[in-house]
Formats: sequence, structure tokens, C-alpha cells
Amino acid sequence: MTQLPEQARALFEAGEFEAARQAATEGLRGAPEDLELLRIAGRAGVETGSPDALEQLRRVTELTPEAAEAWRDLGDALATEGRTEEATEAFRKALELDPDDEVALTHLGHSAFQTGHGDEGVKLLEKAAGQISGNSTAAISLVDMYRTLGQHEEALATAVKVAAADPTDVIYALDVAELSLQLGRLDDAAAAFERLGEIADSPEQEVGALHGMILVELQRDDAARALSLARDALAIDAVGRTAGVVAHLEVETGADPTTDAPRDASAANLAAQGVPPTRQEVDEALRGSLGGLRRLHAEDRRPLGEELLG
Repeated sequence: MTQLPEQARALFEAGEFEAARQAATEGLRGAPEDLELLRIAGRAGVETGSPDALEQLRRVTELTPEAAEAWRDLGDALATEGRTEEATEAFRKALELDPDDEVALTHLGHSAFQTGHGDEGVKLLEKAAGQISGNSTAAISLVDMYRTLGQHEEALATAVKVAAADPTDVIYALDVAELSLQLGRLDDAAAAFERLGEIADSPEQEVGALHGMILVELQRDDAARALSLARDALAIDAVGRTAGVVAHLEVETGADPTTDAPRDASAANLAAQGVPPTRQEVDEALRGSLGGLRRLHAEDRRPLGEELLG
């Protein structure tokens, strides 16, 4: 019995939540109000969907009402069950006891934003992000909140920090690239899209990076360079989304489509029809490609950030 708390703790820290829950539950049979066992059983139960988890974590708050972490754990459990109002109250209690609690600050920041209090949400997430450097949940979510509020300078500054903390993450690199492009920082945007291409681990990602670089060159009015990049993208574009871009740029630059440019049936058909896409359509297609790349990797990113943007 005396070894069960240590065993349950070790299993929980190893991510073996069901085994941790079982060990803690066994220990609670002999010590039903053991705080550590209750907390481990409850937290592991949240991870495994145990119906006892909420009751166990609520019991911890009853036994230690002045412990911020107890209220934070309860807030997590309530939020997981979709009981948002109750979760918010639990997180507010945690914040009263510990004004620097990052989890509570992050949750309340999202709650404030979702209820129309954007400025308050930003302040709470800024404070939460300041507790932990790099790609904390708060910092990641703050990028989206800034963008939604139109604060693109702040979004970019935060995105740069997040990407630096995890330089191999496609979405973080894309944030930096798109925000730089939106702010007209073309050299920075080009470098960020090149970085995106360097960390790409699939042709889909490589095509997305090239499409971003084409957008940069179009903003620079360098159609020849844009065409060179578009031909590179077309060579690896299995879906053929780059065909229209190539057709448009060949017309714009007066390039000879019969030279060494890689082409496919779609591009050839567009050229034969003599109706390549307009510049606006090309721009929309390229931006749509970046949006598709973001959606492709959205599941690997920030669950709270998804809530923020609905």
C-alpha cells in the first residue's frame, strides 16, 4: 500500500494514464482521502474519460480549498466535459490563489475573448505567455488572438518567438511567413517561406512554401522570378494547382511555353484555350494553397487556438 502513491505518480508522469488511475484507485480503497492519490486518480481519469474523475478532483478542492493547483485541476476536468461556466469559476478561484497560474490565465483569456472582451483576453494571455518562454499554449493562442484583432505587428513578434522555440513546426513557420507578407516585409517573408521549404517533409509542404515565395515575388513585381518558382512547384505538384499560375505568368512575361518548363496536361490545356487565370485569380489560388496547408496541419496544433477562431 505504501508504494502505491509512488507507483501511481511514476505511471502518470510516464503518460500511462489508465495504469496510473488504476494504481491510485487501488490506493484510495485504503486511504479514501489521500490527497495525492485523489489528484492522480482524478487527473488520470480526465485523460481516460473516467466518470469518477470530476468527483475525485472536486474532493481535492474540498480538502485543500486554498490550493490553486486543486482548483486548476478541477477547471481542466470541467472544461473537458464542456461545462464552461463552472470551469471558468474554478479557474477564477485558482487565479485568486495564484495570480500567475498560466493555465488559469490562458483559459480565462480565451473565455474573455469568446464573450466579446478582446482587450481583457489579450491582457490575460499576455500575462500567461510571460510566465513561460517559447511555444506555450498561451503564446501560441496569442498569435491567433492578435491576428483576429488586427494587431499584426504584435502577432508577428509573438509568432517569431513561438517559431524560434520549435523551428521544425510547419504551422509556426507559416505564421511568421504569412504575417511578414501581410505587413509588407518581403525580405523577411521570403526568408520565412524558404525556411518552410527547408523543414518540409512532403511534396505538399514544398509546394506550399513555393506558392508563398511566388506571392512574395508577385508583390515585388518580379514576374520572371515568380514564373521560375511556379515551374519548380509545378514539377512536384501532384494536384496540379500550379498549372494556372504557370499559364498566367507565361503570358505576363511573354515566356515561351515550349522551352524547358515542366508542364502538365492542365497547363497545356490552359495555354491552348488562351484563357489563363487573371492576376487576382492567381493570387487567390496561391493564398488558398497556403490555407490548405494550414488546415492540413491544424490537428497537430494548439487545441485552444482552434477554440479561439471557432
